[in-house]
Amino acid sequence: MIDPTSNNHLPPVPQRVESERLVIRPSTRADGRYLQKWWNDPNVTAPAGNVAGMQYDDTDMEEWFCRYVDDRETFTHFVICLRNPKERPIGEFYIASDDRPGCVGLALIIGETGLWGQGYARETLRSYAAALFDSDLCAAIRLDMRRDNARAIRMCEHVGFEVEHIWANGQFQTMILTPEALHLKHATAAAG
Repeated sequence: MIDPTSNNHLPPVPQRVESERLVIRPSTRADGRYLQKWWNDPNVTAPAGNVAGMQYDDTDMEEWFCRYVDDRETFTHFVICLRNPKERPIGEFYIASDDRPGCVGLALIIGETGLWGQGYARETLRSYAAALFDSDLCAAIRLDMRRDNARAIRMCEHVGFEVEHIWANGQFQTMILTPEALHLKHATAAAG
């Protein structure tokens, strides 16, 4: 479990997770062109509330890599790749400390819009959550999202997330996933 006295820092989370179709691995500088494209695409960022894209230029990208990737022994920012010889990036996610003991926050996007609706985000959440819970680093995962993002809400519910609370005048909600809920959803899906 995460130590609540650790100044809100995460212990090393799983660094590489593989599923049937995906590889989830730490972000590298070689992924920069994908990240910049996704972060600047309003179609990708609008569901999270950033309707104009993030407008990252090359200087912004350099600063981001210096802060979150360079000289790290362990990572909390990951790229979601197709599980093939080239491991082509299709999305990204990151793990963040949560101010509640035993919890982590998570955010993710599938940046390649042509791959939306094919279950890649659900597979990412399910496989990484299983690895994270198996590592015994946390007892819950939380995701914050816009309440009008029906697609993301359905995907989270399919994995086992439940609404924990609604905030910002009803515009956002926090969803929570526990190991028990993940396993229950997986067992129910397997039973058909």
